[in-house]
Amino acid sequence: MGIFEIFFDLSYLILVISFGLILLVENNKNAKIFGLMAVVLGLGDSFHLLPRIISYLSPKGFEGNYIFLSYGKMVTSITMTFFYLLYYFYYRRVSGDFDKKKAYLIYILATLRIVISLLPQNKWASGNESYAFAIYRNIPFAIMGLLLIIFSYKKRSLPYLKNMWLLISLSFIFYIPVVLFADKYPPVGALMMPKTLAYLFIVISGLKIFIASFDREKFLSLSFTSLILGLGFGAFYREFTKFYNYTGQTHLSKLHPHILVLGFVFSIILYLISKDYSLDRIRKLGKNFSLYLTGLFITLIAMISIGLWQVINNPNKTMYLKAFEGLAGIGHIILAIAMVKIILFIIKNEREKIENGSL
Repeated sequence: MGIFEIFFDLSYLILVISFGLILLVENNKNAKIFGLMAVVLGLGDSFHLLPRIISYLSPKGFEGNYIFLSYGKMVTSITMTFFYLLYYFYYRRVSGDFDKKKAYLIYILATLRIVISLLPQNKWASGNESYAFAIYRNIPFAIMGLLLIIFSYKKRSLPYLKNMWLLISLSFIFYIPVVLFADKYPPVGALMMPKTLAYLFIVISGLKIFIASFDREKFLSLSFTSLILGLGFGAFYREFTKFYNYTGQTHLSKLHPHILVLGFVFSIILYLISKDYSLDRIRKLGKNFSLYLTGLFITLIAMISIGLWQVINNPNKTMYLKAFEGLAGIGHIILAIAMVKIILFIIKNEREKIENGSL
């Protein structure tokens, strides 16, 4: 279960933040709002999910990391509120529903949720969080979610809001039982995974709405995304190892150059090479590039997992390391196949360009 959740959580965080960054550079204000939603979602959830990943790898387990898990839950409670607040701004823009009463109601509920989440009565990091306040802080959040579901359902015919009501409904359907019963019945906590998938599909829906097909500019979008991720992981490596007073070798140190070279630089190279390609050829190149990104994504997940294990250094979790190394092998194989396909595609097109005089 631990290996699966580590892979699941890391995949979710990287995908959501990456999709958000891609949307942020789109030349569309609605896309930018959706992109900001996704980035807030990913960064906020990382405060809760990273401590869970660390707990699986740490000799101290979940009990030894309860302070970080608890404060992470508090941060996520606040950022999730901002996520749905941004969604409401998005809903207003695409639906034209500027009813002030609805806006005030959403703002009041969001404020209540944040204020209650910050109250000391929640007993964050005490090791004995208040069950009553877990209910209290989620009441305005649930009402806010219900209103957004109703608003979105009434405007479901709009292409910008297609299926949003359903995905938001699913996120709350899976979330509410966790709040109510997870403390007494821990297996109920597994519902957080389908809840997380609902959020991921919300972001993917936004991606499909604003990016209908692959064009040459997407190489630049992916290059920008890789640049931000590369810089971000560079900072994470520095601060994470500093926190653990770790000075040895770790895969985390390799993330920064790997993402910048294989993501940022390679995307720009393909952008420049495809300068004279027709749209049809660019889309065919994009399919090969999608396979390349899949291999790169799996490789990075494995590198992060191995790096975290090396820093935390739990000798009782060596089977985790073997699994991560196997995952890295799969990622490298896919990456190699994709690179061969891309270079063969480029060679073929360059030959045709020489023979025909143009593309």
